[in-house]
Amino acid sequence: MASKETPAGMKGDGSAGQLGRRLRSWRTGRGMTLAAVSQKTGVASSSLSKIENEQVSVSYHTLKRICDGLDIPIEEIINPDHKKFAPGRRSITRAADGSEFGCPQYIYRAHATDMSKKEMIPLEMTVLARKPEDFDDWNKHEGEEFVYVLSGVVDMYTEFYAPTRLVAGESLYFDSAMGHMFISVSEEDARILSICYDPRAHMQDDILDFFRAGRLNVQPLADESV
Repeated sequence: MASKETPAGMKGDGSAGQLGRRLRSWRTGRGMTLAAVSQKTGVASSSLSKIENEQVSVSYHTLKRICDGLDIPIEEIINPDHKKFAPGRRSITRAADGSEFGCPQYIYRAHATDMSKKEMIPLEMTVLARKPEDFDDWNKHEGEEFVYVLSGVVDMYTEFYAPTRLVAGESLYFDSAMGHMFISVSEEDARILSICYDPRAHMQDDILDFFRAGRLNVQPLADESV
């Protein structure tokens, strides 16, 4: 698949420019080269450089891959003012709040970014992708994921099943280690709520990449009534 890049500049605390600057600050503060970060995360040095210099936007999957490879809580980059773990904690995300960032396929609004090491990662997503070819690789990550369609219509493609169409008010719960992607098929860009379960959120040890790129092998869309 051809790689697609878009200018950085999403609004909010998690804007692409701020994410890139925070990643660079973390790396240089520890005396790490781009090559060293690339070796730990599996993300190419050229891609890391473009992210740090605000030349391209970064997807949630790539950001999580970088953070997990470096053993950084993702909240450290999305929201440096996040709270550490404490009993009885809670998080409220108001309508005007949330950290936004995006990539060519999705725009993300991350909720509850003021807490780190939580085992669920809630994301409000606008699905920009319109065809499987808009993706370079499958999205994959350990654990489970719940997706609820807020508006519009999406087709969900996976490695092991025929594509499934979901309309507003419908949901799907699945093994997120299986390659997956979402595509808008309604006139407007669909909006979905994605809640990912991260089984290693509380771990401090070095861990493998949370999101792993895999070879695309998309099945044709089956006829389904909606």
